[in-house]
Amino acid sequence: SMNVGNVIITALSVYLMDRAGRRVLVLGSMASMIIATGMLTAALVMPGHSWTAPLAVVSVVAFVASFGIGLGPIPWLLPAEVFGMDERAAASGFVASCNWVANFFAGQIFLPLSNALGGLSFLPFGGVLVIGLFVFSVYMPETRGKSLEQIRQEMRQISMS
Repeated sequence: SMNVGNVIITALSVYLMDRAGRRVLVLGSMASMIIATGMLTAALVMPGHSWTAPLAVVSVVAFVASFGIGLGPIPWLLPAEVFGMDERAAASGFVASCNWVANFFAGQIFLPLSNALGGLSFLPFGGVLVIGLFVFSVYMPETRGKSLEQIRQEMRQISMS
């Protein structure tokens, strides 16, 4: 059922990308993932209450849905929108490689973190999300409905400020 949910959320994301914009979806996705991480941490550090199991389930579903609406699909799309034809293949390959290296790193570090931090093991990931939310809010341009030249001009302005 979680896979069906992922398909539905991804379809919703495709629908919303051209209406709400990529930037709004990524920032909203990250903010929602931060909240879901906090909710899961609360459920994990306070076991034994009647509300902890339902909160854990809701927080995991919310995290997966939040990822699927923005941070999951949009980073795969952005290289095609912010790089010219001559740079696109190399940039897309680099972005994909960074994504997979980050996934590998997260997978390798989780068990040691879980053993060391217990119920707080998701907080470092939440911290990375907070940093990412700040960085993306400052440096990520909106690409919806813009030409490559408009996007590059906006990126130059961002880098100069």
